[in-house]
Amino acid sequence: MSNEKPKAQVDKELNEALKETFPGSDPIAVDRKEDEPVRPIDRRPPLIDKDLVEKLSEKAKSERSKSK
Repeated sequence: MSNEKPKAQVDKELNEALKETFPGSDPIAVDRKEDEPVRPIDRRPPLIDKDLVEKLSEKAKSERSKSK
């Protein structure tokens, strides 16, 4: 089974994109592929908290004072 959208749907999306960008100098950005996540779904943000930030800040201050 093909992942391509029907021509009528593509035409509708193109018309909507033109309405949203007119007048404009940039080309419209419409593709025929389904939207896919930019990053893996199971990817989580890094764990960071106030204590870690303070610890790293103190470490950076210490290293800066040693290099002077």
